[in-house]
Amino acid sequence: MRAFTSAVSVLSAIMLLATSCADKYNIIGTSMQSIYDGKMVYLNQLVDGKDASVDSCEIVHGQFSMSGNLDSVMCVTLDMGDFHLPIVLESGDIRVSSANQSIKVEGTPLNDRLYTFLTSRDSLIMLLTDLPRRESQMILEGYAHDDVLRTLGEEEAELRMAMDRLETNFITSNFDNVLGVSWFMELCNDTYQRLGYPNTTPQIDEIYSRAPEQFRSNPNIQEYMKQCEGK
Repeated sequence: MRAFTSAVSVLSAIMLLATSCADKYNIIGTSMQSIYDGKMVYLNQLVDGKDASVDSCEIVHGQFSMSGNLDSVMCVTLDMGDFHLPIVLESGDIRVSSANQSIKVEGTPLNDRLYTFLTSRDSLIMLLTDLPRRESQMILEGYAHDDVLRTLGEEEAELRMAMDRLETNFITSNFDNVLGVSWFMELCNDTYQRLGYPNTTPQIDEIYSRAPEQFRSNPNIQEYMKQCEGK
């Protein structure tokens, strides 16, 4: 009996160790810009509308690293000088590299998924922000102003529809993890900032109508939708 108990104890210890190792995050960062040497990097989580520090470290010779135990997967912000990066704090090695105003985050499943989405979204944003320049260029080239407005208006509408589809598909395909909830709240917060009061949009309504109960029961989502009903 004693040998059996000992074996169970050893097995339990091994399982506990494996669980502990699996529930650790490790962020490895590289900055190619020497101006950041000696600066602090912070991991912040938004709690009750305020930033709460999760971890921090100093950049030394272009390198920084943070690691720790992880009770649950969460979305945080990595603040490094002028850079404020969304990062999913999850088990594994998260690699952050910056060079020439460009930052890359990769190495874990949800971060890879997040930054694939953000890269596609940034491409659409660049096309949208380029429309005023194109308007001026087309007018200088002699195109009629009405034709320019009609052409670019149609392009803008298509780009905004593409953005809506991209965001909607990203959220619905991540209903079961923190990415879906976090980006849904981004849409809600953006709507709140634009209008000055909590409200929904056709996009928000569509996503919410398709969401499973687990998603709808998230406290932040419940609170926002409750505010929308009482507006």
